[in-house]
Amino acid sequence: MSKTPLIGSQEHRDLRRDASGNVAIVGALVNVVLSVVKVLAGIFGHSQALIVDGIHSLSDLLTDILVLVASHHAAHGPDEAHPYGHGRFETAATLALGAFLVLIAGGIMWDSVERLMDPENGQAPEPIALYAALFSILANEALYWYTIIIARRINSELLRANAWHHRSDAISSIVVLVGVGGAMLGHLWLDLAAALIVGFMVAKIGWDLGWGAMRELVDESLEEHKVEQIRAVITGIPGVSSIHMLRTRRQGHEAMADVHVQVAPWISVSEGHM
Repeated sequence: MSKTPLIGSQEHRDLRRDASGNVAIVGALVNVVLSVVKVLAGIFGHSQALIVDGIHSLSDLLTDILVLVASHHAAHGPDEAHPYGHGRFETAATLALGAFLVLIAGGIMWDSVERLMDPENGQAPEPIALYAALFSILANEALYWYTIIIARRINSELLRANAWHHRSDAISSIVVLVGVGGAMLGHLWLDLAAALIVGFMVAKIGWDLGWGAMRELVDESLEEHKVEQIRAVITGIPGVSSIHMLRTRRQGHEAMADVHVQVAPWISVSEGHM
């Protein structure tokens, strides 16, 4: 029977790095295909929303590359220059990803608003745009489930974020599907409205990712109920009389705590050392 690697050990970090790397490679390959298919189908199928969705998939490709690089660096254990390890590489990568998505979304929404001012000058989308949107929905939903399963297995917030990014891609492609279908029926503004909605969704995802990473970088404490759980575990150790100055923070997939512990006066120094 194989042993589960101890959390925080080098073996565990290597396992997380390899799993994250595999997910990033699969995601990158899928997003290369989706980017090419959607952009070309959008151009030849006359769909602004699908072109925007293709650019969205291109940003996902950059995301997967970011995950690959960040996971590689985060897998290194503590050293003299980084006594707490390299987990913050994941956090910094998540912040960069969030900022990138907000910028991409801003450009998408600006272009969509300009085109909405005069939608009747456009052309009705072709059926190829509809088929490409449907293909994107199926591919992204499959990618979501693959990524979220691995994220839960190795407890990676970055992979969880990436998984929900894939789910949001599937949802955005549903919006595109509706927009393209409506435009094919003669309501050309629906395709542009779909492009605007997709842009807003991307911006919301980027903001949430960036804000969460920023909170971690400034060492925000864990949730109160988790702090109380840590307190209960420590005070439940035989010989511990009380604790104070319990401080917690996150670093990548790990939670860290600093605490002053008061022990019973009759125990030895070695027994009191934790």
